[in-house]
Amino acid sequence: MSERGRTAATGVLASRIGRRLVALFLGCALLPLVGFAFVTLSRVTEQMNADLREALHNGAKTSGMGLAARLAQVAADLNLVAELVEQAERGPEAGRLPDLHEQVASRCSALWLAEGEATQMLRGDASVPVPLLDEIDRAHLAAGKALVRIAGSTPQLVMLRAIGEVAAGRLLVAELRDDRFWDAQELRSPGAQFAVLDTSGRVLHHSFEHLPHLTPLLATLARQPSSGTFEWQADGEPHLARYWRAFLRPQYAMDLLVVQSRPLREASGMVDGFVRWFLLTAACTLLCVLFASLVQMRRTLGPILSLTEATRRVARGELDVRVSIRSRDEFGELGKAFNHMTAQLQESLRRREQTERELVASRDAALAAARAKAEFVTNVSHEFRTPMAQIQGATEILVQMREPDLEVLQEFAAIADHGAQRLARLVDDVLQLGSTAAWDVEPTDVAATLRTAIQSLPAAVQLRVRCQCAADLPPVAAVPHRLRDVWERLLDNARKFSPEDAPIDVQARCVGGEIQVEISDQGVGISRLDLHTIFEPFRQVGRDQLTDKAHGTGLGLTLVKNTVERLGGRVEVESELGNGSTFRVALPSVAAVPVPPA
Repeated sequence: MSERGRTAATGVLASRIGRRLVALFLGCALLPLVGFAFVTLSRVTEQMNADLREALHNGAKTSGMGLAARLAQVAADLNLVAELVEQAERGPEAGRLPDLHEQVASRCSALWLAEGEATQMLRGDASVPVPLLDEIDRAHLAAGKALVRIAGSTPQLVMLRAIGEVAAGRLLVAELRDDRFWDAQELRSPGAQFAVLDTSGRVLHHSFEHLPHLTPLLATLARQPSSGTFEWQADGEPHLARYWRAFLRPQYAMDLLVVQSRPLREASGMVDGFVRWFLLTAACTLLCVLFASLVQMRRTLGPILSLTEATRRVARGELDVRVSIRSRDEFGELGKAFNHMTAQLQESLRRREQTERELVASRDAALAAARAKAEFVTNVSHEFRTPMAQIQGATEILVQMREPDLEVLQEFAAIADHGAQRLARLVDDVLQLGSTAAWDVEPTDVAATLRTAIQSLPAAVQLRVRCQCAADLPPVAAVPHRLRDVWERLLDNARKFSPEDAPIDVQARCVGGEIQVEISDQGVGISRLDLHTIFEPFRQVGRDQLTDKAHGTGLGLTLVKNTVERLGGRVEVESELGNGSTFRVALPSVAAVPVPPA
């Protein structure tokens, strides 16, 4: 490697990211090459093995069909000989029999006629005994078919043909010639060795120098009776073999297995050469890729390291970090994208915090509304039950009175009337809270409505009220009885939440085109935390709702705010816990807001 290459390698490998990129480049080059090599070698090997198996299968099938053809020729000759024997025994044609024996001489080493223990040689000398026959064999011969069997200690094929009736026991027996029947040049395919066996595994003939061990063949034969492929050791080296079963049982009552076998080295020789050249090419390619990657990564490490450090700072929560990559390639675009990402993260964080605050506020509002609703149900049921109890009790007593007494009647009638009025007031409050109907407003004297509201209070409470109204107050656009209801509710609220001897101050004045009415008490006051909730429906603050609950449903201030706002005004409150409260109602005067026609 040149000096420049060594310098590049040193600079790149000095950092962890450089070493990772080198490994990445090597992996990107190595893995495809390895994958390509694996696929190629697998496909080449698979194809060559498939071709070899196909060639062996075709060779075994051809050899088996050749054996079947030879057996058919021998069977045809035996049929002819059997007919001639029968004719010779019936007439003067016996002289022709020796000439007919020559037809089978090329394929049979011996031919004789067996009848029980007696034997009549027709051709050659018998070297094997006649095989014993069972009922299946006799049935096969009785059908007029030839029977092939293995006889002798040295396996020898013989073919039998019945003469006349099988029960007579006369058989024409032919011993097949090994030198003509087992022709190695015809039975084995090019470059292969062959073997012929019966279905029990007895070897009838083979071309191996040393017969291989038959265990792999028999194991495969047990799984695949018709044909199959297996590997075995033959003549000291691994062989790939294929067998094919020649189905001869219908014709000769015996099947033969034909095996073709070739050395595995013939199939792997081409693959080994391809592997050598491929590995050499791959090694050269990897070296070129490594050198090019080292040179190129020197130019990319700077931006990558800068982005890595910036990313770590972002992970620590420093979202204001920015990178400065002055490059016109993709790294420059990556730096701009990183800066845009951090800016978006900052904005997203800000929005998320704002959303969380809003969700918390919404949750608190929902919980408060649920609590207020529950309190409303409790309060309303209690408030409705009290006047109903008054009405029911008074009416029951009136019904049960047998001797009416005017004073008693008036007393209980007054109780029932008071309860009915109180119940009607509660119903009106609830209906007014949900009403959206338009009001017919008219010019209304604020001072007059204040005085009327004060006069509706109990006498003891009236003595506590100190009212100061400015002279010549302009009228306001309002509904008189609803405006008077506002003052009554505020005065009643001041009465309920202040001591019985504490004064209640009422002031009315004109400020900047609007009428301001302030009602102040010296009661328990309102906590700053509760100021924003006092106008919510069904809420009462300043007392314990379980042990010191004030009289009412908690709708008073809500109705006050609703009424004032529908008249175009506003309600404000100033209070401190323990220092009393001041409610300020501001309404526009008729001069400031035109009164709509009635």
